[in-house]
Amino acid sequence: MTVIVAVVGAGRGRGKTTLVEFLTWRFSKNLRVWTVKHVSESFDVEEKDTWRHMEAGAEGTIAVGPDGLVVLRHQAEATLETVIGEVPRDVDLVLVEGFREAANSKILVAPSVEEAEEQLGRIRGVFAVSGPVAETKAGGVVQGVPILSPEELSERLNRMILEDQIKRLPGIDCKKCGYPSCKALAAAILNGEAALRDCKTLQISDLTLMVDDVQVYLSEFPKNFVKNVVLAMTGSLKGVDVEKVRRITVNIQV
Repeated sequence: MTVIVAVVGAGRGRGKTTLVEFLTWRFSKNLRVWTVKHVSESFDVEEKDTWRHMEAGAEGTIAVGPDGLVVLRHQAEATLETVIGEVPRDVDLVLVEGFREAANSKILVAPSVEEAEEQLGRIRGVFAVSGPVAETKAGGVVQGVPILSPEELSERLNRMILEDQIKRLPGIDCKKCGYPSCKALAAAILNGEAALRDCKTLQISDLTLMVDDVQVYLSEFPKNFVKNVVLAMTGSLKGVDVEKVRRITVNIQV
């Protein structure tokens, strides 16, 4: 899983981008962070080469420049769920600017308590209020929702990320991390005494089993059993030199 939080507000000029920028800076030092921005304008400029490619009938086009690449494709306006599908699975935090109608957790940015009260009646899933209102009202509450400064918000998000990381632990109690169980490692992570990277099963694995896009962790015996069976079957196929094979992928549709 990945922690996904949307930063929303009543409109432009509320400080959404400033808050996303701060949180990205705060967490990208130690974690993998992606951002999503909901915009109303078209990405592509009319009569530019990429626009002409799409107008000519290309299903998609990739613009490559000195700073990276951008993928464009024909698609009706995507839901946040569709967009998140483009984010790598092992990202720790996705900060979304916009998508106020989405069902995920949200931070409401507002300039005043009055606007926050009005917007809380319209937007679901808000767990914190921040932005300009926090400069004078931090520590307060609006309709049961706390008003948090950017630093306080960072602490809250950090807790959410740690709890999410704990869910990634395999639960096989292999003890390779030095703790007696995955539960003990989880407690250490929450206390700041350990990190997800201490889990050796997550860090080093030569076999990954995915069931409906959810990873199933295997202890040593079943992992070696599955690996050896697949290697033996693959090695018996004509034209396959198992000594030269570096990766085998098997997809089964049930």
